[in-house]
Amino acid sequence: MNCIRCHHTHQAHTDSTASDSLLRVGRCSVPGCDCNQYVDKIETIDEDLL
Repeated sequence: MNCIRCHHTHQAHTDSTASDSLLRVGRCSVPGCDCNQYVDKIETIDEDLL
């Protein structure tokens, strides 16, 4: 999955127990990227499929 803020994969973000992310990852480790918190993508669920 990719971060909705910086679009880098969750593997590029460092592990963090203080993260708000479901994956528990924080700051992006890609050089030049200043994203300090991984943001999970929230998928919209079609009510008809439920």
